[in-house]
Amino acid sequence: MPAMATVNVPVVRARFPGLARMDERGYPLVHADAPGGTQIVEDAIDAMRVYLETSFANAGQDFVTSSETDRMVAATRRRVAALTGGQPSGVVFGANMTTLVWHLARALERRLGPGDEVVCTRLDHDANVTPWRRLAERVGATVRWVGIDGQGRLEAADLEAALTPRTRLVAFPLASNVLGTVVDPAPFVDAARSVGALTVADAVHAAPHVALAQDRDGIDVLACSLYKIYGPHLGALVARPSLLAELTPDRLEAQPDHGPGRWQSGTQSFEAIAGAGAALDYVASLGLEAIAEHETALSAHFLAGLVDLTHVRLHGPAEVTGRTPTFSLTVAGRAPAAVSAALAEQGILTFHGHCYALEPLRALGLLDGGGITRVGFAHYHDETDVDRVLDALAALR
Repeated sequence: MPAMATVNVPVVRARFPGLARMDERGYPLVHADAPGGTQIVEDAIDAMRVYLETSFANAGQDFVTSSETDRMVAATRRRVAALTGGQPSGVVFGANMTTLVWHLARALERRLGPGDEVVCTRLDHDANVTPWRRLAERVGATVRWVGIDGQGRLEAADLEAALTPRTRLVAFPLASNVLGTVVDPAPFVDAARSVGALTVADAVHAAPHVALAQDRDGIDVLACSLYKIYGPHLGALVARPSLLAELTPDRLEAQPDHGPGRWQSGTQSFEAIAGAGAALDYVASLGLEAIAEHETALSAHFLAGLVDLTHVRLHGPAEVTGRTPTFSLTVAGRAPAAVSAALAEQGILTFHGHCYALEPLRALGLLDGGGITRVGFAHYHDETDVDRVLDALAALR
């Protein structure tokens, strides 16, 4: 059996122009803000430039640049389908995951009514919560919840209790953008199928780190954001093609009456779609398995270093298995904003606050205290980056 491919970090870093930027002291910045958006790979930048220089045109016509645009969009749909394990004919592009989920929620409004129920989780990003809460309010439905334990893992017993014959939709994450918890979709899909409900999975945080298998797992709708997978700002919603055909989205009369175009409002950012396709080609060339192996090693190194930092508290899974390289921290005696500011002075870029994960932080009692400081690594980091973060945290005693 051949040896598993590994990530050559110096070679990888050379392909990300943003990683060459230095701080005021002449040290490379540590882009530990990866969960909020990874750095963009040069392949994606080049693809956008080439598209803008050579094929810039609107779609749907017979002339050469329009035809090239159509072929490029179709090719990127195939790449998104390969990443997610879905179908190209189910790939809808949009500004971001949040916008696309709002769009889906409006379309589903016609299928829910008074007395129906929607299941959400306390682990989700707000983009996979508030659209469903607002949908429930509009139609007179009820939201039922799956909670989390102290380690940021979903409570299986809550899922069983939340499902009833009136459940119409089950929304859940494939990984937490704030705690790093990886979620097995099988219990959610099985539970939803048992009552004939649809499943909507937030794959934004999972997609850069975890192999996805939408069709195999039986997930009806999956959404992700390509700017968190080394590409430009762009979202993708991947649904069962038959579901897209069944629903009636808000659309102009002039829009296509079938296929993903039926769901895409107005002219798309074709240059972003070109860049996203190149970014996904890059991921495929490296191999998600190799990326995950490298990131697991980074996580293990970070978790081991945290053990000695008794003033730093980790929120979320303390084990390297079943998590992504994303960590939520609080530091004794310091507000999360102050921690991020202190790290920034050392050239370490992190997010602080709620990171749009209102429900997890509320459940853990962290929301009203300023949230957390979030540290996130990607495959272009190495142990030197991890050590710089650990050293900066150690200095906050």
